[in-house]
Amino acid sequence: MNITKRTQNVLTAATLYVVVVLALRFSGSGMGWWMASAVGLVVTPLALWMTWLRRRLAEQAIEFGRRHGPSAWPEDRHRRG
Repeated sequence: MNITKRTQNVLTAATLYVVVVLALRFSGSGMGWWMASAVGLVVTPLALWMTWLRRRLAEQAIEFGRRHGPSAWPEDRHRRG
């Protein structure tokens, strides 16, 4: 089955939302359905943004290492050279 990237993103967000709401509702915290749904609306975009940020920072670190080689910092060049 071929699904587009946008459809995959929507399904991921919906799945994450459902898992968060169910976890909050049945965690024993006494939270009702309305409150769990409201918290899920806040937590879901935050979790997706944090995942995107982590991937982006990892990509930037890889690119930095590719551009600057094994001795990227002046202190390292001073010690080795």
